[in-house]
Amino acid sequence: MILAYPDPVRVVCVGIPVEKLLENPNSDIGLTTSVEFCGGTHLKNVGHIGRFVISSEEAIAKGIRRIVAITGPDAEKAIHRAERMEKRVQALKEKVEADKNLITDRKKYKEVVKEAYDLIEELNPMQLQCWRKEKIREQARAVQKLLDSYDRQAKAAISDKILNEAKELSKTVEDGHKFFVHIFSEGANGKILDSAIKLFKKPGAILALSRNDELGKVVAVAKVDKSLVQNDFNASTWINKVCEVIGGKGGGKEVQAQATGDAIDKIEEAAVIARKFAELSL
Repeated sequence: MILAYPDPVRVVCVGIPVEKLLENPNSDIGLTTSVEFCGGTHLKNVGHIGRFVISSEEAIAKGIRRIVAITGPDAEKAIHRAERMEKRVQALKEKVEADKNLITDRKKYKEVVKEAYDLIEELNPMQLQCWRKEKIREQARAVQKLLDSYDRQAKAAISDKILNEAKELSKTVEDGHKFFVHIFSEGANGKILDSAIKLFKKPGAILALSRNDELGKVVAVAKVDKSLVQNDFNASTWINKVCEVIGGKGGGKEVQAQATGDAIDKIEEAAVIARKFAELSL
């Protein structure tokens, strides 16, 4: 048998002198602590190590885990680095918590979202105490979740506003009207506009528009009752007329269609074209 190391080799035991283990090799005493082959640097005094930081811990095989640690000046740097990161995450958290109206300024909101994302990206490769690194990461993710909750609240507020607007408008539409075109408040998406036009029991043809300055888009949704569908007029042809003004491309069926376009400054013109097309067709 070829030995990789000379005999004898140095063995280190934690808490129990090796000499005591050698007195009775068959004793179970060695199972109560760590008894290891020493393949590392020897120190006359453990105080020479200085600060000791476990930077990572991972599984390398079944039942075996590996830890990586740093000592001395590098450990001190890791500790100070973690302290600075904690302060930055805490400052961001306090800023977000102090400004619940942050979502109303979309530019500022995006900047803060990016700041939280960048903090996590900066943190990931850092050499820190592994437990502290995970704690800081969780704190940063908590800030992201808080920002997400603000965004959901803002979107819910937009939805409520537009649906209430639709409810009030539906009361004013007279029975004799065959079609209705309206520009709703800013910020609606296709789903919200779809819910809004479903609140109208009359007329049979409705086209709704809304501009979203944050995305630089105009959203349009059309609904046409089957009784009003003609060869040259249906929800799809109607929405495509709007696309000629706002750009983009529409899609859908004869009774329901929607589109988005980039020409947000032409939303009023698109509404005029939509009314004229419906007026000439119906």
